[in-house]
Amino acid sequence: MNIAYISADFGIPVHGHKGASIHVRELSSALAALGHRVEILTCRAGGDAPSGFDVPVHEFPVCKPERLLVGSLQDDPHASEPMAREVRSMLYASTLRYEALPVLREMRAGAIYERYSLLGAAGIELARALRIPHILEVNAPLSEEHARHRSAALGQTIRAVEQRVLGASDQVIAVSEPLKQWVVDTGVDPNRVTVASNGVDVERFAMAGGDVRQRLGIDDRPVVGFVGTLKAWHGTATLIRAMGILARKRGADRSLYLLIVGDGPERDRLEQLVADESLTSMIRFTGMIAHDQMPAYIAAMDIAVAPYDQTPDFYFSPLKLFEYMAAGKPIVAAGIGQIAECIQDGETGLLYPPGDDAALTRAIEQLLADRRQAMALGRSAQEAARMSHSWRHNARIVTDLIEAERSSATPLLSSSERHEGSG
Repeated sequence: MNIAYISADFGIPVHGHKGASIHVRELSSALAALGHRVEILTCRAGGDAPSGFDVPVHEFPVCKPERLLVGSLQDDPHASEPMAREVRSMLYASTLRYEALPVLREMRAGAIYERYSLLGAAGIELARALRIPHILEVNAPLSEEHARHRSAALGQTIRAVEQRVLGASDQVIAVSEPLKQWVVDTGVDPNRVTVASNGVDVERFAMAGGDVRQRLGIDDRPVVGFVGTLKAWHGTATLIRAMGILARKRGADRSLYLLIVGDGPERDRLEQLVADESLTSMIRFTGMIAHDQMPAYIAAMDIAVAPYDQTPDFYFSPLKLFEYMAAGKPIVAAGIGQIAECIQDGETGLLYPPGDDAALTRAIEQLLADRRQAMALGRSAQEAARMSHSWRHNARIVTDLIEAERSSATPLLSSSERHEGSG
């Protein structure tokens, strides 16, 4: 099967280090590994391809006239930066619909798989033109996120386009149950929405080793680890405070080491917290790490933590969680959202109430005191990742949905017209 993978979000460089970039690469590679021809169409490749990634990427950047118009909006005192970005997205969707068509025809695309992007309507229009199935992957309630965090200028238009694209897609894949409910609440038939969480290349993480401890100058102290973007709701401050409690309880002769792998907007504040807690000698910030090095960094950890704080409507599918599981690490995680569904407390990890410093401290202490339990939890987590959370597993979900649509008696065009007419 020939599958065109569309990623038209300007914030997601396909060859980049973001979790979203990794998702695009890993899923497309898993689809290719199943024997399908996959080609990615994107607005932003993001430099050279990482080592080992060989799925073809077609970059369609913003055209010069569009750039000039967006620049004029940015300079217009009666407009705004959000408006300029939103107009850019609308213009780009219109242009991509025409620029991508020859590529899809040349590759004889049999289906379009699209990562949902704000105001991104190109995929459904291309699928209509070619009369092929369109599968939409939803990773966030983008209209709500945009309105809450970026001061949407064209909120009504954004919601209208979103509802149209969700309703017209043949199948929608949501990365979590809360996201599925959000999609259904927009009016999409629940039977057309499938949940497929983030995934992991299990063997890559299961077989990892390396000299990270040696290179970072870490001695034989137990290493607690965190991987992720340093944002406020990730709960990294909770983890640092828990390490402070542990340091004071255990004393210098039984000290730990905290390895924080990643970077982000909260780094300065977190480093100040480390200083305030007098933990500078036992905590290391690595900064951004290329994803192909991530297995080695997780391999250097004795305990892996996903310390999210309490967040309303937690719809995320944390990539780090599945990488910890695949690496066979004993996991301590906040019992929130999808995490509480994937980690069985006491079987594949330990859960604690989000944001609870003391509870997090006790969970880490429990694993430090009982190495046998820690190892058993890690083995069980790894097996769960292998059974249900591999990228290959997700790729099969995608191809099964495509095949079901291809074998359907109702052509795509009639289906789309029916969805559009019902609105």
